Amino acid sequence: MAHAVRQHTAARTLPRIRLEHLWVILALSIVGAFISLVPTSPNDFWWHLKAGELVATSGIPQTNMFAWTIPADTPYIYQSWLSEWLFYMLYQLGGLPLIVFARNMLGLGAFTLVAYEAHRRSGSWRLAAGVVLLAAAMSTNNLITRTQNWSWLPFMLLFILLGRYADNRLAPRWLVVLPLLMIFWVNAHGAFVMGLLVTGAFMVGETLRRLLRQPRALNWERLRLLYATFAGMVAATVINPLGVGIYGYVRLLLEDAPSQQFIIEWQSPTPEGIAGTFFYLGILVVLVAFAFARRRPGITDVILVCGLAWQAFTGMRYVIWFGMVAMPIVAQSMAAPRAVFSPTGSPVRPRVSLRERGGGTVANLVVVGFLLVMVILVQPWIKPTLPLPEPYQALFAPVPGAPQLFTTDTPVGAANHLRAEPCTGHLFNEMGYGSYLDWALYPQAQVFIDPRVELYPLALWEDYIDLTRGQNVRPLLDQYDIACVMLDVDLQPELAKTMPQLDGWQRTFADKRSEVWRR
Repeated sequence: MAHAVRQHTAARTLPRIRLEHLWVILALSIVGAFISLVPTSPNDFWWHLKAGELVATSGIPQTNMFAWTIPADTPYIYQSWLSEWLFYMLYQLGGLPLIVFARNMLGLGAFTLVAYEAHRRSGSWRLAAGVVLLAAAMSTNNLITRTQNWSWLPFMLLFILLGRYADNRLAPRWLVVLPLLMIFWVNAHGAFVMGLLVTGAFMVGETLRRLLRQPRALNWERLRLLYATFAGMVAATVINPLGVGIYGYVRLLLEDAPSQQFIIEWQSPTPEGIAGTFFYLGILVVLVAFAFARRRPGITDVILVCGLAWQAFTGMRYVIWFGMVAMPIVAQSMAAPRAVFSPTGSPVRPRVSLRERGGGTVANLVVVGFLLVMVILVQPWIKPTLPLPEPYQALFAPVPGAPQLFTTDTPVGAANHLRAEPCTGHLFNEMGYGSYLDWALYPQAQVFIDPRVELYPLALWEDYIDLTRGQNVRPLLDQYDIACVMLDVDLQPELAKTMPQLDGWQRTFADKRSEVWRR
């Protein structure tokens, strides 16, 4: 009898992990492992890390700094200064692996919140598992290590808090969190605007529900508090080095940067590749879920999904926000008849069958432990020791101290060559290479161009594209008085074919991806 009592007591002390929980834990483990395996290209990482170093050592930069093709004192806004500083602090604490680990945890945390919100709306962990996988799949082109990573958690926290408030499930005092989130967000990344847009969608949708006298609509007192919170969020956004000028920067970035026409992530998504395919699949899933909804989506839900879908169609960089919001709403639409909803609109937990409880707490914990180990094994410090497939290992450049983290278009060897034998004049470089060179060579050398899309004039981009395509190479090299060319054989094949045909140029370095030519 005593033995049985001890077993019963031990069982009560263990976490209650049921089969329904295993579905979402499995999905999140897959998402976490996948994010951890995604390599990072140089474009949007290294120059931010260098900016973080400058922020930490000499304050927020105000000018061009890294490029010789425009005046050194050309103003430039380092709007993501806080994210850049955080990256550099992580680098100081644990090197490049710690930065990538932070990306992994931020991504896993954000999609965990997607699953939580899907379950909150639907009452089903199985549906939550399905929609979080779809949301992650359509976001695969947004999972590299870059400053946008710091926007994921604020975005989902804001969406969840507003959703609970609209369902009359959140005390008004919690609304104070939203302006505080905005103070961090506006200094971390330009995606802070998404917080204002989502809050505005809730304001419009919930106001219409009140005017139409729909069931469980917010009363006017709670609506006034929501309006006041939005005003507080707008006021919070001016707590940044630019003040109200931050909105001029956002307008410039969204409307006036001519280089956007040359950058893939600013283009509309196409049904090609993993992210594009699953985005269009997600659109179809939304249409089917709304058409055959077992619980009709509310006005706010429709505004959110349609608004974010419209935005996602204008640029691939916005797809991740659509997925994070639309998929929990899809789960809600699909699950309503199988859940009982309280008068406030929240799902009431049904009684769980023995079959759904699965093999028991201990057995389920063993499965959870196995999945946790799977995610741990692909973290930056352990992953290089695993016998991963050769094609996967071939994706990575030999970055010192960071094996299997950064893609082969990170010009480690070429940068080392230029460090050992500096260029005696102006350097031309592939755009993504410019980001790594900002980190590896500045201030000893400056670049022709780098991924700061809003900094460079259209004429410079056009000349860069002509050189990349092997057009007017000799005149342009002479025009810019270029002494060294660092090119990417895969991304600039025509230029790679043209350089050997030019008299007076000699190749002084070559590896599988990079070449360095000198006059």
